[in-house]
Amino acid sequence: MVDIEYLIKNLPENCQVAMRIEHGRVVSVRMIAEDEHIATLNALIDIAKSAGYRIEKLGEKHYN
Repeated sequence: MVDIEYLIKNLPENCQVAMRIEHGRVVSVRMIAEDEHIATLNALIDIAKSAGYRIEKLGEKHYN
């Protein structure tokens, strides 16, 4: 378990973090690098589709 006040005091002045909270307590923290992005799987699929990629399930055959 991480003490939230200790955590906040010891983070860099400018940063992004991902925290895992269980039962109202911080159990893990990970700093997010400048070149990293966090997204849901659906958001990632939408981004890929908008970039021109086709997402399909393995084993499915598509006839165009």
